[in-house]
Amino acid sequence: MRQSFFVLIFIALLTGCGGQSSYDTEFVSGTVLVDGAPMQGISVIFSPVNPDEGHSAGGITGANGRYRLSTAGLDIGGGAVSGTYNVTFRKIEIVGNNLSMEEAEEKYPNGLPVIYHVPQKYENRKTSGLESVTVQKGKKNVFDFNLSTKD
Repeated sequence: MRQSFFVLIFIALLTGCGGQSSYDTEFVSGTVLVDGAPMQGISVIFSPVNPDEGHSAGGITGANGRYRLSTAGLDIGGGAVSGTYNVTFRKIEIVGNNLSMEEAEEKYPNGLPVIYHVPQKYENRKTSGLESVTVQKGKKNVFDFNLSTKD
């Protein structure tokens, strides 16, 4: 009996974790360029300006720099809740993460170096210099960004 109860709970959790959601979302997409060129693997994060009026959404750029947003708990490309968002970007590479712990400590005693493919200023809304964006219900929500490594 107890085992059946846990199986039912497990099935309920699985069916509640995808596809359908109580979020009323809008499709959001766009392109991210760095110095005018597309870059694959950039994390794009939309964070609500007012956390009481939305949910964070995110996506990853493909080889062509294009992204589609998803809100936590939704299928890929599920969109974002209508509202105003701050947008941040991140793409890092950790050098030496393929080394054993002993090799890494010997070669990099102060920790593994990090390469920022997108300048760190774009990880923070206060330093990015970017305006907030508004996802609108029933509208075409396409947001393109051209980030610069030069300033």
